[in-house]
Amino acid sequence: MTENNNSSEELFRTSLHSWHKANEGKLIDFGGWDMPLQYGTGILKEHLSTRRYGGLFDVSHMGRFRISGKDTVPFLQHVLTNNVESLDTWQAQYTLIPNENGGLLDDAYLYHPGEEYFLVVNASNREKDWKHFQQQAEKFDVSLYDETLEVAMIAFQGPLSGRILTEIKREGTMPETFRNSLSKITILGTEVLLARTGYTGEPIGFELFAPAEKMEAIWSRIEEAGQDRGVVAAGLGARDTLRLEAGMPLYGHEFGVDPEDKEIPAFAFP
Repeated sequence: MTENNNSSEELFRTSLHSWHKANEGKLIDFGGWDMPLQYGTGILKEHLSTRRYGGLFDVSHMGRFRISGKDTVPFLQHVLTNNVESLDTWQAQYTLIPNENGGLLDDAYLYHPGEEYFLVVNASNREKDWKHFQQQAEKFDVSLYDETLEVAMIAFQGPLSGRILTEIKREGTMPETFRNSLSKITILGTEVLLARTGYTGEPIGFELFAPAEKMEAIWSRIEEAGQDRGVVAAGLGARDTLRLEAGMPLYGHEFGVDPEDKEIPAFAFP
């Protein structure tokens, strides 16, 4: 995890920024966003609580690109390494964004709810990835839309996450029990895209997508339902230790560019 040093006035803020400040969040510059590294509980407790009960993470800093148009699938086949044609509706898949040298511009997650496709990319690579996709899109009949600021994203990971989400949802069904499945539910009257995905290695974990202006209320509802059962808000520090423990790669560390500014070849990847 790389910390930058921009002033807080220059940084993007997620829709949960006020909640973080009010709840002892230690905020740092991460990929151009003012994000919580940890809360008053500390990284170790946040890590262990996620493994034992549940951890709630603000991941709205990550880039979210929607792709539509006649050539959506051929375009995605061209710019990503995984087989988009094999992705069923209401499924997601981990994928890579290669360059012409055999290295990687980024890794990403592709989501396919219904007839839609959208990608989640790393915050620090959002502008670079967007420019790359715009250039590649000139050869295809597609439209790209950056909805990072309009759609918020949180992660709820850990053994109790599915049980708590089942309790607080009012409409819709939970995703299938296997990883990468998607569904839509309603929380507090807001439609939420729910994905069985995450970056902690937890067998039970979810990522939630909803309009940015609605996400703080949804976050607070989950936090309220879990606080007496050991669920905690967790920052980027615990997210990093959890993904390391699970053997998950991070751009700028296990792939991308090394400390000597040399490209790391992508010979093999999980």
